[in-house]
Amino acid sequence: MIGRCLCVPVFGLIVLAAVPAVGLQVTDLGAVPDDGRDDTAAFVEAFKQAQATRESRIVIPAGRYHLRADGNPERRNALLPVSHMKGLVVEGRGAELILSGVGRVFAFGECQDITVRGLTLDWERPPFSEGTVVATAPRHFDIRVLDSYPVQGGEPVGAFMTYHPDTRLPDGRDLDVYHSVERTELVAPQVLRVHLNREISVPVGKLLLLRHQVYAGGAFAFHRCRDVRVNDVTVHCTPGMALVCTVCTNVTLQKFNVMFRPGSQRLMTATADATHFGGCKGTILLEDCTFEGMGDDGVNVKSGLYLIVRRRVDDRTVLGQHNLKIADLPDAGDIMEMAHVDTLCPFASGKVRAAKMEPGEGNVHRVEFEGVLPAELREGDVLGNASRVPRLRIRRCTVRANRARGVLCQTRDAVIENCTFQYCTGPGVKVLTEVVYFFESIGTRNVTVRNNRFENCNLGAASAEAALCGLAYLKDFAYPPRPGVHRDLTIHGNRIIGTAESAIFCVAVDGLTVSNNTVEQACLRGARENGKYAIRIQDCARVTVQDNIIDPARQGPAMIESVRITPTD
Repeated sequence: MIGRCLCVPVFGLIVLAAVPAVGLQVTDLGAVPDDGRDDTAAFVEAFKQAQATRESRIVIPAGRYHLRADGNPERRNALLPVSHMKGLVVEGRGAELILSGVGRVFAFGECQDITVRGLTLDWERPPFSEGTVVATAPRHFDIRVLDSYPVQGGEPVGAFMTYHPDTRLPDGRDLDVYHSVERTELVAPQVLRVHLNREISVPVGKLLLLRHQVYAGGAFAFHRCRDVRVNDVTVHCTPGMALVCTVCTNVTLQKFNVMFRPGSQRLMTATADATHFGGCKGTILLEDCTFEGMGDDGVNVKSGLYLIVRRRVDDRTVLGQHNLKIADLPDAGDIMEMAHVDTLCPFASGKVRAAKMEPGEGNVHRVEFEGVLPAELREGDVLGNASRVPRLRIRRCTVRANRARGVLCQTRDAVIENCTFQYCTGPGVKVLTEVVYFFESIGTRNVTVRNNRFENCNLGAASAEAALCGLAYLKDFAYPPRPGVHRDLTIHGNRIIGTAESAIFCVAVDGLTVSNNTVEQACLRGARENGKYAIRIQDCARVTVQDNIIDPARQGPAMIESVRITPTD
């Protein structure tokens, strides 16, 4: 059926006038909502036809559809891929997709003007299991898994963490474990024996969540796309990240929610970040979103990855490599900032003439610059991409009950305002760059965090010095010796209630304003040296601290002083 017909009266006669089709509907290709049968083939065919015919709209009528995330025979890494499309709309109309298996669902590559709206995604069998530890030994433990998470033995476990049995919130301050499981076996019905590659004390009686997948799969991925809009979309569960954008320009998320399925009693939603943006440009806007129950951050926005200078090839060319040997190739014309790893303050920058990957293993980058490299550049220095620093605007969003941070801000020109952060085990907002492990870049500029509410943040796994941080880490988590890694950070009008360490901590910032913030119940534990002050500022310059409300009688027992600033000029 090419289109619809409309009866139009003309001089007393009835004629049929053609009306454009409403788009390519998955139900026209065999998908039947609410019948409980596998609809994978119809969905794969719909996206394949849209790609071939350049159809501008894919319609998924209301109802529930069952799909296999690994069910595309032509694409191992994505179920529903689209590339080089312009103006495509994926319209869900309230449809719900129930996935099984491990894989990425939607993958958009080098597309323009892309809209996804009106969808809900969930996994029939979540990529995690919940249970109680019933036996333990130095190199293994037994966990009785709830019947709602059927297990048969042999399931992988990428990470495991404890949860509080009463609040069912992530705990894991002392038991948040990655990369430590060799294998699992079934020793009784619904009882898994988890074999470890090292000795770990896992006490009997602990409520534990096993993540069978951590970064595998995902719901939405956009790569080198421009003008992306995702509206009224909910992800109840997914292996990996709910939404990833790499080297994209202009991304808008409105009412994009990663939330527990109502009535499910699950402990987790996405096994990694709710949203992750790497190397993007233009503007990233998040409005009225809710992210809860993730295995990692609510929002991570970074310019990309630091490349370590391995060798100066000539006076214009270097070989660079990421700490974890991940590829992050700059484009011609990108500006790369150069910094020593013992300060992370940029000392020079250069424009890329060309860049390519070297043959062989290890993802070594050959980067040629237009100008002569500075004599100060030496092996071991890092290159950060200063062209992939998108403007960030986060408004009226909520992040709660997740492991790790609410927002990890590693970009420039950012405003985070009127948001709520509740029970994030790490800081609600962490302005960061580091050369410890992930080597995520870059030193920030012009970041404002204002009029937000922080409740019971930074009390568990992935905790830091404060509920709201401006941080830079050198090797072994050392602080930079002088300001200038971050510049022009404003923390204004926030309310911070309940946190283990300090409420606000900043280091290595040149141009810092901390004003009109209200702090209650800071320093509940204060285990860190810099976690014993409501506001702690170290090695910053051009500092203004004024009109903050900090009643010493309403703080935690570990607080030594309301505000401590050392040193500053």
